[in-house]
Amino acid sequence: MGGVRYAVAGNPITHSLSPLLLGLVHARLLDLLGKKELNLDLESSNLVPTSTIEGALAWGYAGAVPDPPDWDYTGAPFGKFRTSKLLEKAILVGMAIEDADERFSPVGEEDFLSPSLDSPKPPLTPLPTGFLSTEIWANLTTPLKHQLSSNAVSAIDASMEYQCVNALRWDGQGWWCAGLDGAGVVSLAKHFGIDFQDSPVLSICGGGGAARSVVAAWLAAGGGVHAALSRRKLPDSLRGSCTAPGKDAVFAVNFDSEYNSAEAPLILNATYQAFHGDVETMLSSMMATGLNGRWLLVAQHLACWSELWAPHLREVLPSIDLLLTQLIHAEALLNEYA
Repeated sequence: MGGVRYAVAGNPITHSLSPLLLGLVHARLLDLLGKKELNLDLESSNLVPTSTIEGALAWGYAGAVPDPPDWDYTGAPFGKFRTSKLLEKAILVGMAIEDADERFSPVGEEDFLSPSLDSPKPPLTPLPTGFLSTEIWANLTTPLKHQLSSNAVSAIDASMEYQCVNALRWDGQGWWCAGLDGAGVVSLAKHFGIDFQDSPVLSICGGGGAARSVVAAWLAAGGGVHAALSRRKLPDSLRGSCTAPGKDAVFAVNFDSEYNSAEAPLILNATYQAFHGDVETMLSSMMATGLNGRWLLVAQHLACWSELWAPHLREVLPSIDLLLTQLIHAEALLNEYA
């Protein structure tokens, strides 16, 4: 039986909903496939507060966080009794939702099958086609995405080149990495009916790891990019390809909340904060003033499963709209106890 230890690493980290998403996807796969066919136990989830990639890798080898932080959604240490029990309850509430909210329905076809970035040097050893006995998965957030550069890690894409790694996997034999924020944004665009055969233009505000991943993936998918004003510029290797006019943008992503200068008919604001209110209030707010950052969180999380962690299960993963609906219902349960 395969077993996985999971963590989200970065700083700040206590607002992350990724452990809840991991639990929801794992529970759905277990329900669909059964324990024997899925062959994966979720052994633990962790929040790793660290400002260095070395700190994240140290957790991977040690397997524990000495002083786990309080999770914003429970007000208690992550991994301890109160948080673990509430997380279990939230996953059960999410799993009880069998249909996506109709307001989240796709306009076009979703596609998680294309890699996030073009990679001229694919790994010499292919990813395993199943789970090995000791799996370690991690998501990296600010400020870790640009820090990984090692010959000991095999990248399945160009994420180390562009310094935008947001996912790691140890399969029992070696480390793998990928940058899948971009795959998430491309999937969202397709979810909302954007056709890449039309060379759609993206306007983007930001220059950090997630923004670099998005630009590279959008260009690789056949679109054009407009670089909007931001505190941080994209690297020259990407900025030179961002020649599309902003007035033609059909989709915009704002990673810099100070400027929010990317504009288009459909705007994604990448950040998200804890919700307040009942389920209906939460559901309604997801598209009230642009797309809430939970859209990106869900899309890139599914891309992590389909591209890096479990490519052999991509056909049975939940859709963006269903997982987002389940996430909000699960988060609402946590709100009741916060």
